[in-house]
Amino acid sequence: MAHLPLRLAWEDVRRAIDTIETATPIGLRDRAIMLLLATTGLRNKELRSLELQDIHWREASVLVRRTKAKRDRVVPLLHEAGEALADYVLYGRPKSDSKRVFLVHGAPVRPINGSSTISRIVRSVLERSGIALPCAAGAHLVRHSLATQLVAQRRPINEIADLLGHRSIDTTAIYVKVAVRQLADVAMPFPGGAS
Repeated sequence: MAHLPLRLAWEDVRRAIDTIETATPIGLRDRAIMLLLATTGLRNKELRSLELQDIHWREASVLVRRTKAKRDRVVPLLHEAGEALADYVLYGRPKSDSKRVFLVHGAPVRPINGSSTISRIVRSVLERSGIALPCAAGAHLVRHSLATQLVAQRRPINEIADLLGHRSIDTTAIYVKVAVRQLADVAMPFPGGAS
């Protein structure tokens, strides 16, 4: 726990999402990708592996299969992310026999298989919104930003761990280190200092 996770201010994540132009199928896809990453904490591989049958529209949830922890989990599909996903599936997703949700739009149309494609999409969205980026700007940067935001909202650590699919609370605990305001609230007064 010696290092702090790279993350963006939540306002920057929000601004990046809000600047995505949705007049094109690619814009619809990129907005759906960014909103899913920002609201579910999905890993790059988990996002790429999503299949149409994994979206449970009525329950407002997404089944995440083949996770890093080797177990399935269900994450909430928040309203805005659900709308963006529906817009992409209905109006932006190319015709394909693939069950995967997110596709490469150039010929030949196929599922997004490489992690670099998602990273490139995230980086491009962030750069277009004018955000200064650390070296590692991809899906994990958005995941770290979400976790940090949830800690700042004082969400229970076990809830954050469940959302992110961590097997151990210790893995999630790294995000507590960035919650300076909350840590100041619990700090013990310095002996002999002013009270």
